[in-house]
Order: sequence, then structure tokens, then C-alpha cells
Amino acid sequence: MSKKGGDTTAKVESLFKTFMKEERLRCTRERLSVLREIYRSNTHLDADELFVRLREKGVAISRATVYHTLDLLFRYNLVTKIDLGHKHTHYEKSWGVANHLHIICLKCGKVSEATSSELGGMMEKLCREHGYSLGSFSLQLFGECIDKEACARQVKEKCKENA
Repeated sequence: MSKKGGDTTAKVESLFKTFMKEERLRCTRERLSVLREIYRSNTHLDADELFVRLREKGVAISRATVYHTLDLLFRYNLVTKIDLGHKHTHYEKSWGVANHLHIICLKCGKVSEATSSELGGMMEKLCREHGYSLGSFSLQLFGECIDKEACARQVKEKCKENA
């Protein structure tokens, strides 16, 4: 892991421990494992994927602990909840990450991330107009790949994986 990634994870762990202490909650190894797995990942994870990854790494954790920890991390603004059109919530790290949006293909499920200073400015303006200050945002756009051949290949690959 890069030094920057390690520094970010260490800072986020410190914040998480502080939040937990303020609420008189126990900051267990299992909860820290959920946090670390998300911050070490470069993808969007759902609760079951986190559970399986952690169990494969030998972490004795229950699904309930994973779900509860994700709720805490979301409440503390350390993760973002994302709807990628899969009928369940995905999570991604949010602390130290620039605001961005997700563009999802409705046919093949490809997810692309994009940033826009113009969009961020628009969001800030909208928040001010309604009496809020912008903290972060999560925005998903759904469409279809322009490259139909690549999209079809992606669908075939997913079918093979699920067979």
C-alpha cells in the first residue's frame, strides 16, 4: 500500500475511534477490519462482499456486525452509500476523496466515475439556495454504453461468471 493510502487509513481509523468513543461504543477489531477493507479497496463493495472478503482473511465477523459497522461509518461520513442499479447498496470510502459522480450502464453494469468542478459549484449553489452548506454528494447517472460491441462483450463475460 502506498504511504498516502496508509496515512489516509490511519487518519480515518483515528477519526472512527474518536467518534466511537464519543458515543461510548466499543471500537472492536472486527469493526476496524470493515473500515480498513473499504479504505484499501479501489472498488465499490456491498455488505456481503465485505463479509466474504473479511471471512476469507480469517476475520471472525458476523453479517450483522458488517451491516451495523457500515451504518456507523455512513453516519460518521467515512463511507458513502451508492445505488449502482443492482438492487442493493454499495459502499465506498469518502473521507479524503473528491466529490464525484457515477455513470452506470443499464445493460452491462459498467461503472465509471467522473468529477466536475462545474457540478460541484452547482450543488453548492443549490444547497445555499435551500439553506444548507454542502458536505458531500453522491450522484448516479444511468445510461447505456455508446460502444455497443464492448457492452455486449461485458454482458457475455458476466453471464460466463454467473454460470
